[in-house]
Amino acid sequence: MNGSYERQPTDRERTISVAVVTVALMLEIIDGSVVNVAIPHFRSSLGASTAQIEWISAGYAFFFAITLIPGGRMGDIFGYRRMFLSGMIGFAFASAGCGLAPDAETLIAMRILQGFSGALMGPQILSIVQVLYAPHERFKVMSIFGLLGGVAGVLGPIIGGVLIRADIMGLGWRPIFLINLPVVAVAVVIAMRVLPKGGAEPKPGLDLKGALLNLLAFSAFLLPLIEGPALGWPLWSRLMPGAGALLLALLWRHLRRRARTARPVLVPPNVFASGAFRAGLSIAMVYQVVTGTLLIAVPVMLQSHLGFDPLETALLHVPFAAGAALSIAVLGRRLLPYLGRKMPLIGVAGQITGILMMANVLGDWDGGADALRLMAGFALCGCGMGLISAPLPAFAFVQIDQRNAGAASGVFRASQQLGMAIGIASLGGIFLAQSTHDATSAIWFLAKCQVALLLVIAGLSRLLPTDAHKPAPAPAAPT
Repeated sequence: MNGSYERQPTDRERTISVAVVTVALMLEIIDGSVVNVAIPHFRSSLGASTAQIEWISAGYAFFFAITLIPGGRMGDIFGYRRMFLSGMIGFAFASAGCGLAPDAETLIAMRILQGFSGALMGPQILSIVQVLYAPHERFKVMSIFGLLGGVAGVLGPIIGGVLIRADIMGLGWRPIFLINLPVVAVAVVIAMRVLPKGGAEPKPGLDLKGALLNLLAFSAFLLPLIEGPALGWPLWSRLMPGAGALLLALLWRHLRRRARTARPVLVPPNVFASGAFRAGLSIAMVYQVVTGTLLIAVPVMLQSHLGFDPLETALLHVPFAAGAALSIAVLGRRLLPYLGRKMPLIGVAGQITGILMMANVLGDWDGGADALRLMAGFALCGCGMGLISAPLPAFAFVQIDQRNAGAASGVFRASQQLGMAIGIASLGGIFLAQSTHDATSAIWFLAKCQVALLLVIAGLSRLLPTDAHKPAPAPAAPT
């Protein structure tokens, strides 16, 4: 148990703690996808351009990604509860700013603040679980996170569609952000009472140079993807990824040098010594490219090209959530003890089938039975998501030292958000541009890219540990 605890928390205290951080997890995920069904409304009410739409979507994920690693390390330094509460309060303020935004520029600025605040609270979620539960116990808890997180990703468009259709007090799309305020208020009150302080012992110091190199490196990779397509890929956008690679090399050299001299370090290099952690990071990043582009492409196809309204679009997402819930709550829990790391392979097969079904339907929509086929494809994608993503954090963290929980959590969440931002800015941007001319070709191009990425995930899953889901053997009795 972490040294900052005076006693072992009870099961009830652990359960309430998990419930509170789950609310934060769902909020941060919902707010990543809730804007997808509002894209046409941002264009009509705010006059947002295509580039601004990309920033409204990708800007959140971008600033979430580039600040997650420092945010995770700050949890180790200042305490997980303190950073969690700071992030929640900042998230509420930014949500209010989004809901009251008078123009696209203000909305983008508030989405950026949302991303930054989410990066303060997000890593603390996995850190708190890392501290409260033994390695084999985390599979059960993180499966709950996987279930609710997966459902939250699909609930975003559903909640957005319902709220926009309701047009509460004539506010149109604005309640999709304002609804966060009462939820955060209740969560903060409970969190102040039940969450353990947590934190690393002994507490590491700040590594400001490492944090700066991290921000510059991530920015160099992401900014060209967001701005490049709209500007016609100017020279700077083609040179910046090379600069990002150089900055990553400098960051790695910096981390190793500080670790050798026992100085405070942003991320201890030995975190990456774990093969399970490296495999988990790779799968998480690639999978978020698939998920991010899927959840932005389908609403745009349904509303902009097939004439669906936000509520109809939202309801077609329900099978996705149902499939995720079924795969995690039922299939995943039953299959994991027998299949272990082979379980994601079943998820890959299911999601590939679902994506191809959806592309076929969306590319040649004929109404009637096509709606049922689309919902079936959504359900298969949801099942695949549950089987791939739900057990992944527990596999990835099985060899991570508890003292580095915050740093490792920040890196893991950063890989997810980086993948999401890359997916939205690259494949998502290509889809948005191509779909204005030929929607059928655009959706099939995206489907083929997603299938290729899922096959990469199938190969990477072979690098996960074979027995991490089993309890550690009891020590042998003395003879």
